[in-house]
Amino acid sequence: MKMRMTLIRTLVITLAILVECSKDFYKILGVRRKASDREIKSAYRKLSKQYHPDKNPGNKEAENKFQEVANAYEVLSNKEKRQIYDRHGEEGLKEHLKRSAAGGGGGMDPFDMFFGGGMFGGRQREEQKRGPDLNLDVHVTLKDLYLGKVISVAHKKQTLCLNYEDCRTDDQACIGPGMKMVTRRLGPGFVQQMQSQDPGCGGKGYRLKRRCRACPKGLTESAEKILTFEVEPGMADGHVISLENEGDEFIGQLPGHLNFKVSTLPHPTFTRKGDDLYMDLHISLPESLVEFSKSFLHVDGHKVKISRKEVTKPFQVIRIIGEGMPLASNPNRKGDLHVKIIVNFPRKLTQEQKDTVLQIFGSGSSKKRSKKGKKSKKSRDDL
Repeated sequence: MKMRMTLIRTLVITLAILVECSKDFYKILGVRRKASDREIKSAYRKLSKQYHPDKNPGNKEAENKFQEVANAYEVLSNKEKRQIYDRHGEEGLKEHLKRSAAGGGGGMDPFDMFFGGGMFGGRQREEQKRGPDLNLDVHVTLKDLYLGKVISVAHKKQTLCLNYEDCRTDDQACIGPGMKMVTRRLGPGFVQQMQSQDPGCGGKGYRLKRRCRACPKGLTESAEKILTFEVEPGMADGHVISLENEGDEFIGQLPGHLNFKVSTLPHPTFTRKGDDLYMDLHISLPESLVEFSKSFLHVDGHKVKISRKEVTKPFQVIRIIGEGMPLASNPNRKGDLHVKIIVNFPRKLTQEQKDTVLQIFGSGSSKKRSKKGKKSKKSRDDL
């Protein structure tokens, strides 16, 4: 019974979409053809609230609009359906939905049925060219990479007019963006074909009118967009965060990607190497000889304690397990912290201090040193 109800619901949605196929789903939602999933979802939420039957009781026009919005979102939010709609238009989507409703298809491209898909025959799909990528640096602190951070930036880019396709006219001479094929007759039975530049060609088989009522500001215009991306805990310096299709939009090709390269700002205390952190800790000479107990603030502000009750040599490195950077693959685990001990020696000692040191650390060789001292006193003073 449950399966039967699911099948009936699928058939109803499919039939509704088939009816709406004659309309432009992007225009219904008011988004660009290159809109991201997030933009499509946001537009759907806004319009579905605006035309919801509960907010418009008895309004047949609002009810129809609500259904149009739902059907458009049904297609554009589905990756497979959207790809078929973008590549093959209404007819391709209709054929796909008919086969799906009949229990066939299985995700097959409907045009493969007509022209024979596969390696050895059939129509080869023309891959759309992609515009250039834009590469930028994003400067972050070590704390950002330790805790993670959501970053928002204002990005200016060239965008296509929402209704630019209304400015299309068929022209079979156009073979791609800005290019057309020119045919010349050289004589009886002789024809020469040459490629030449034509800025009016928008793509294969069509050209775009530069002055068009549907796009009064031109086919492209500058627009500012707020982009949000996440710097994840443990992300490495030099890691590239790619925002797909956020480059400039050009007619006849997909927009490039916007790539942000992570660049770490220097930290006053810590240095990072991989998943480990390194720092210097200064202690006095008595502390190095007897014992010491120190505490300092970590990258995120939590307190770390370190202590020793034995002799600590200058430049000795103490490793604290689990106090390094979070692992990018598993932020719950962390690398280690390597603390290099810097012993602060006194600049000079009084005679009393020298005598005390000799008394504590004196050895049998002190007398020999004193005898040699008489002979070399003059040379030592000269140093």
